[in-house]
Amino acid sequence: MMEKVISGNDAVALAVKLSRVKVTGIYPITPQTYIIESLSEMKDRGELETEIIRVESEHSAMAATFGAAAAGVRAYTATASQGLLYMHEMVWWVAGSRIPVVMTVGTRAVGPPWNIWNEHTDFMSERDSGWIMAFASTPQEAMDLTIMAFRITEDERVFLPMMIGMDGFILSHTKTRVYVPSQEEVDSYLPPRRQPYVLDPEDSIAMGNMFSPEDYMKLRESIHRAQIASKEVIVEAGKEYMKRVVPIGSYSTLNESYKLEDADYAVVIMGAWSLDAMQAVDELRKEGLKVGVYRVRFVRPWAGEEVVEALSDKSVLVLDRSVSFGRGGQLYTEVKASLPDTDIKGVITGLGGVSIGKNEMKVIIRKFVERPQGIEWFYPEEARKIELRSPRYIK
Repeated sequence: MMEKVISGNDAVALAVKLSRVKVTGIYPITPQTYIIESLSEMKDRGELETEIIRVESEHSAMAATFGAAAAGVRAYTATASQGLLYMHEMVWWVAGSRIPVVMTVGTRAVGPPWNIWNEHTDFMSERDSGWIMAFASTPQEAMDLTIMAFRITEDERVFLPMMIGMDGFILSHTKTRVYVPSQEEVDSYLPPRRQPYVLDPEDSIAMGNMFSPEDYMKLRESIHRAQIASKEVIVEAGKEYMKRVVPIGSYSTLNESYKLEDADYAVVIMGAWSLDAMQAVDELRKEGLKVGVYRVRFVRPWAGEEVVEALSDKSVLVLDRSVSFGRGGQLYTEVKASLPDTDIKGVITGLGGVSIGKNEMKVIIRKFVERPQGIEWFYPEEARKIELRSPRYIK
């Protein structure tokens, strides 16, 4: 293991290399493009034994990755925003076929209007597709979760694909210290590729053909049960990773708690701005406010039991960087479903790259504690002064 100062994109590319991925379907879209550029450069230098498939669209990138995985090799791709939406059909095909595939989503706002900055709506739009869904908070975690994903998805109790979210620009392009494992350490952690079946011209099988209603429903149930079973696999994989590969992190649970033991208030959050929330909590505690952070790392499977244990005796504030229009924050709806009788407030903010840091979070938390009205959507002070330059048909 060695220390490097690298970006989230660098960390993911190294994780793919160390995991000995054999096929990568690539199509560029900001902010994940440097992952696939880095993999292509490694390939050209002879450092990477993977087949790079350059395709004409994100839909084709997933189709090519899916085909390679179905043929029996470890396969990977990456996308973001409109690319993930374009890929949406094939995302469902991979999960419905029960084939292990790993993908990075460099999260980015969805147009229109056009926006290249960070939010979580693209990632959260895939909650119902059948994929295991994890979200990193640091470049280190982006690397670790990528390596762990191959072990988790290829476990016979799971056989589902997994995507790892990573905040666009905030994590994808920001450099920080990352502990990079050796090839030997990763080899000792990842077993040989396993999957439920392999497409082979010499042993033909039917795939993707018409199912009877009963068989279709049974397949859907199998995906649901595999998601539930993956909770145990994720914990096992995390503990083994800390033992064999990188002995840091908090991978013995699906999600992470910070200063919650004696807290009266809890902030639920996901992604890179979790660290801003932790800094805000540290400063608010100096003022006598007992508040902690509950960081969601896995959206699917949903860690309902962990959520109840950590939060049921607290007043809960959920910060969302995504929105389900007409309903509210997507993370809020998940937490509220697990804690229907708990005092919970949801706040939507940070969409489209609106900057929310430690100071803004302190303002939100104080308002939550004081119980004012009207903080469902929060804007920083300078943003509140801007009037929407609307098209004429918007009143």
